[in-house]
Amino acid sequence: MLVASFVVLALLIAASATIFIVDMHQQAVRDVERGLIGLSTVLADQADRSLQAIEMVQEAVIRDMAEAKVATPADYAAAASRHELHVALRTRIAALPQVNAITIIDHTGKLLNFSRFWPIPEVNIADRDYFEVLAADPQRQRFVSQPVRNRGDGVWTIYVARKVSAPDGTFLGLVLGAVELGYFERLYREITPTDDTVVSMFRDDGMLLVRWPQREDAIGRILPTTGAALIASRSPKGGVLRNVSPIDGQARVIATRALARYPLILSISRTEQESLALFRRQALAVAAAAMLLVVCIAALFLLFLRQARAERRILSAEERVRSERDLRAHYERFGVALDNMVHGLCLFDASEQLVVMNERFAGLYAIPDRLRQPGTTAGELRGCVLQQRGAAAGDWDIVMTPPPLNGPLESTGVVRLADDRDIGILRVLLPDGGWICTHEDVTERRRSEERLRFLARHDVLTKLPNRLQFEEVVERELAIGARTGAEVALLCLDLDGFKQVNDLFGHPTGDRLLIEVAERLRGLLGERCLAARLGGDEFAVLATGLGGFKTPAMAAQAIIDALSAPYTGDKRRIDISCSVGIASFPRDGDTYEKLLSGSDMALVRAKKEGKGIYRFFESIMDAAARERHQLALDLRAAIGTAQFELHYQPQFEVASGRASGFEALLRWTHPAHGPISPAQFIPLAEETGLILPLGEWVLREACREAAAWALPLGIAVNLSIAQLEQPDLCGTVRSVLEETGLTPDRLELEVTESLFLKGSARSQEMLRDLKALGVRISMDDFGTGYSSLATLQAFPFDKIKIDRSFVGQIGVTSKGGAIVRAIISLGESLDIPVIAEGIETEEQLAFLRQHRCAEIQGYLCGKPQPIAAYRGLVVHVKDLRVA
Repeated sequence: MLVASFVVLALLIAASATIFIVDMHQQAVRDVERGLIGLSTVLADQADRSLQAIEMVQEAVIRDMAEAKVATPADYAAAASRHELHVALRTRIAALPQVNAITIIDHTGKLLNFSRFWPIPEVNIADRDYFEVLAADPQRQRFVSQPVRNRGDGVWTIYVARKVSAPDGTFLGLVLGAVELGYFERLYREITPTDDTVVSMFRDDGMLLVRWPQREDAIGRILPTTGAALIASRSPKGGVLRNVSPIDGQARVIATRALARYPLILSISRTEQESLALFRRQALAVAAAAMLLVVCIAALFLLFLRQARAERRILSAEERVRSERDLRAHYERFGVALDNMVHGLCLFDASEQLVVMNERFAGLYAIPDRLRQPGTTAGELRGCVLQQRGAAAGDWDIVMTPPPLNGPLESTGVVRLADDRDIGILRVLLPDGGWICTHEDVTERRRSEERLRFLARHDVLTKLPNRLQFEEVVERELAIGARTGAEVALLCLDLDGFKQVNDLFGHPTGDRLLIEVAERLRGLLGERCLAARLGGDEFAVLATGLGGFKTPAMAAQAIIDALSAPYTGDKRRIDISCSVGIASFPRDGDTYEKLLSGSDMALVRAKKEGKGIYRFFESIMDAAARERHQLALDLRAAIGTAQFELHYQPQFEVASGRASGFEALLRWTHPAHGPISPAQFIPLAEETGLILPLGEWVLREACREAAAWALPLGIAVNLSIAQLEQPDLCGTVRSVLEETGLTPDRLELEVTESLFLKGSARSQEMLRDLKALGVRISMDDFGTGYSSLATLQAFPFDKIKIDRSFVGQIGVTSKGGAIVRAIISLGESLDIPVIAEGIETEEQLAFLRQHRCAEIQGYLCGKPQPIAAYRGLVVHVKDLRVA
């Protein structure tokens, strides 16, 4: 019976090991293929971007020729042979390491301009394949050549050729981008993960262009039996297969990916021998372990048989049986208490044999019934527990082993099982030489502690370090930089347009975008660099190891490029940009606070100057920030004083020439600096929240003044988005009208079109409440926003004001007049009066009168001045015709 059991158990072990090895093999193959596909995708994308960068330079040259209206070969030769163009070409490719040169060729193949040399050498490339193809085929505009040795320096080169044609289609010549294959070879040499990895680039006809490791005899050959060619014949986009390489004759696992924009294929492969080497070692280890287990079980069976025979020969067997009977009785008396303990418990005697085991211990390790019995050795239980061993680290030496007799009475430790459970162990030595051990599942407690420690130093959403951890790391790197003299840069990043993403798609989409930003930053930064989320859509990056070819500017541009790439998800594409401010140690500061403040000021400058760019901190920024802060303090102190006054600019009916109303404009005369431009203090007031008390003062003062006029002329007052988001705005307007006695139909509130893009639904609802009071609502700066027609459809405006930027183009460009005509026609169609602002010339007035514009406003009719200057228009009836 025992022999049969042993045979069955050995067969089960062998079958299990076989199944496990087969599964390991399949998983190993999948892992290799997945890794090769991922790497080929990344390298294909990198090659695509590298070639596209060249094409951008070519496109710029072709566009310059078109803008210069080059129409003949002679014109083309003259324009292309300029030294200024040579300098421009050198400048454009200076930041493109993959570009050997940019060359301009005429229709005969003669070299006209060359980024590498001046004066231009006498070279003719009419015999090159790309020249022959593009010169012969009128429809073809682009060609990637076979690899050739550059006639200038002899290195292997491929040419990306773009055709230059006259407006009538005449072939004028080519713009060549020479790409050194050595660039790709050096790149692939650095990133190949193993010695057996081969990275290749093929043309779509199967011609080998680049290969690392190098094989000079294969470059330029068309190889129809390569893995890349076989995959391309089945799936043009790419795939994976096994094939014997015609180049080195080895069986390989090959993955390819076609470039998105060019007729090229990126291939990466590994030999089957090396890629599955780890699997073979693991399979051998599993097989050996299975055989060893069978041998151990056989040994245990033999030991059991010998022990059984020995026990029958021992005269003290009866005493042992009585002892075990007494212990079992004792266990029964305390069994209920033991089985309901939170801890798993085992008691061993001095001979390392089990006396008591409670149910909790058996459940922790799924101890089989045969090992739960008294008399089971500690070694047997240890073997059972060790089968569930997880991490190698831990206090495994105290698991099911007796405490040392000369050591401490108690010893504790924690181990981790294969299912990621953490078990806390307490082992106590007893006076009789035995010992007792308790095991407790502390997984949730330890995970909670780890989670709390993580949350204390990381951002919850992106899992990036938070301000606390980032500050500690920056201070540590600054201390290292102070000792070594190394340069350290702190970069502040801000996503441009992130608020619109939240407003248009919702905060869940915004959160997913922030997570993707964090992932891109992790993938971009080096080993000692660190990214952190400071809050909202603001991030910070610590750049170390600078010097040589790695500069803060390069790091900033790399971040901008990475974060400005399109974001896809939820079946939508989101395009945002990123602005970066840079402060460097030790030039801009020697503490975290100074560097963070400096980079933040540089970030503000970057966002003001166009967004999607980076700017370095300059000392003048600090002075400007202090001046701006002081101006904000002066602005706050000026409220309620005589420093503020209202100027009024008249508005006239075009048909009759009569004054129809005034627009109230705020002016500030600083006691020390004199008049301050509204373009300077109005944004500052909006930023600091002072626009609210200022706006209410303007509204109240303008209504008070208009109520005193003899003629019932209208008064226009501008409202900001911040004012419209105040819940008591309607009450304030109603109170001002009642207080001043101005009728609601004379008050006109102007809002900009951007309100309907940036403002909340509450702002638009507030406009409807204001219109219900009887006041008029007009749209200011019409045509400068993003959704003019949708805005007019969404809200019944009383007037449309054409922005001065369009009026100023009347008589200057045909487009300016066409836009003004279209807006006037749109107003007539919707029965909404149109007023044009910024009228400065008689020609503009005549144009607006001809096209029946309702009202006008501008310097031609009257400049913004104190109301006393226009007293004749408001005190008694007076016709003021603008002829």
